[in-house]
This record gives sequence, C-alpha cells and structure tokens, in this order.
Amino acid sequence: MKKILIMTCVMALILPLLPAGCYRAERESLRAALAETERERNALKAQAESAAQARDQLRAQVEELTRSRDQLQEKFTELAGSRDALKKRVDELTLSRDALQEQAEKLSKSRDVAAAEAQAAQLRIDELAKKLQGETEKVRELQGQLKQVQQAIAELQNKLKL
Repeated sequence: MKKILIMTCVMALILPLLPAGCYRAERESLRAALAETERERNALKAQAESAAQARDQLRAQVEELTRSRDQLQEKFTELAGSRDALKKRVDELTLSRDALQEQAEKLSKSRDVAAAEAQAAQLRIDELAKKLQGETEKVRELQGQLKQVQQAIAELQNKLKL
C-alpha cells in the first residue's frame, strides 16, 4: 500500500515535468528525492519486520502465559478439591472424637459405678469374713464341747463297763 502511494507521488511529480522538458537539475533533485523515498521505504520495511518479530514474540509469550494460567487454574481446582476433602475428613474425625469422648465418659461413669459396687462388695465381704470368723470360733467351741461330751461319754462307758 505504501509502495503504491510512494510510486503515485513520484509519478505525480515526474509526469508534469516530462512534457515541459526536464532540466537536469530538476531531474537530479527528483532522483535524490526518489533515493530518499526509497531509503525511507527500506527503513519502514525494516521497522515493519522488526514490529512483526516483536508481535510474534509477544504472541508466543501470550500463549505461554495462557498455558501457565490454565495449569494454575487446574492446580487451583485440584487444591480446592483436596481442601474440601480434607475439610470433610476433619469433620468426620471431629465427629469420631466427640463420639469417642462421649464413650470414654460413659466408660468412666461405668468404672466409677463398678468401683463403688466393688467397694460395697468388699465391705460386705469383710463383714461376712468377720461373721465367718465368729461362726468359726463358735464351731471350735462347740467342737471343744463335743470332745468334752465325747470324753465324758467315754468315761461313763468305762465306768459302766467296770
């Protein structure tokens, strides 16, 4: 597009001078203008190529950043899922802990009741042991009396036999 515009401008400058018979100085100035225009055109081409390369580099960077963003999004989604699973697990563990704590309290109460019953039973055993000891004493006394009675009977039998 720029080439056509430049060529059109050059032709517009050259055509009116041709029929009038170009003078050498004018021709030289036109050649100089044409050379200057070509240099400007070449400089513009170089700038356009440089801009195209910069554009391509930027496009590659944008694609790389887009891939990185997508990867980060995937990781974020994965971490959010892990976070939710971990939260659910913590809630389950909290419920288990509460249930175990309640069970421990029940067991503690049962242990206290059993300890009280065992203490009462021990007191009863001690009381029965004292009674047994007393009864054992009575049995010994009765056995002693029985032996005395048996000895007395044996003596009476001996006296009667005589």
